[in-house]
Amino acid sequence: MKKMALLSVLVFIAALTAGCAETGRDAKSEAENTTSAAAAEPNTEPDTFIDEDGNVYDEKPTVHVRDVKESTDFEYVIEEGQTKITKYVGNEQYITIPDSIEGLPVKEISYYAFEANYDIVSVQIPESVTLIGEDAFMDCASLEEVNIPEAVTGIDRGAFVACTSLTEITIPQNVAYVREEAFTACEGLTSLRILNPDLKYENWGLEDLPDLVIYAPEGSEVLNWAQEKGFNYIAI
Repeated sequence: MKKMALLSVLVFIAALTAGCAETGRDAKSEAENTTSAAAAEPNTEPDTFIDEDGNVYDEKPTVHVRDVKESTDFEYVIEEGQTKITKYVGNEQYITIPDSIEGLPVKEISYYAFEANYDIVSVQIPESVTLIGEDAFMDCASLEEVNIPEAVTGIDRGAFVACTSLTEITIPQNVAYVREEAFTACEGLTSLRILNPDLKYENWGLEDLPDLVIYAPEGSEVLNWAQEKGFNYIAI
């Protein structure tokens, strides 16, 4: 009887050991499969970003969630007691942006605000505006005239990219920065006037504009850059 009991115990221990070994093998196999799959999976991070309208970018554009309101011609937001134009929804060719909405000053032409408005010929920006945002006038192919007010301190990335009908533009003295690609593909641009002697060139996209003449103060950052690159320039 004792021999039978001992035999039963040994059988039970052997079965338990085999089950644990099988479980260990299964776990190891699953881990190896997971590791192999992860190693085999290609890097799916895209080199470019394509938005819902089919526009292609080297990096994902800035995205914000906003409480957008709409007037007859503009969508806008009010933030910190200021108005920011977020989109033009009118159908005029000659546009004058108001200097205030709902009694609050218009301070910013925000990102993509006029993007791909192909029929716009002229835009008058009020003196209240201090910032022209990223790609604000991108692909406004018929735009011939736009002013940059004295109060503007910044022009963001790609602000006027592919404005092919724009022939001249003046950047006032208070503008502290103009970001990259601001004038890329502005094929009709022949006159760029820079009034701030300390403004630095940051890959604005001028290299492919052979007919461009740069006007800048003697000894200024931009004029020195133009001289080094062999651009047509005139000291002012």
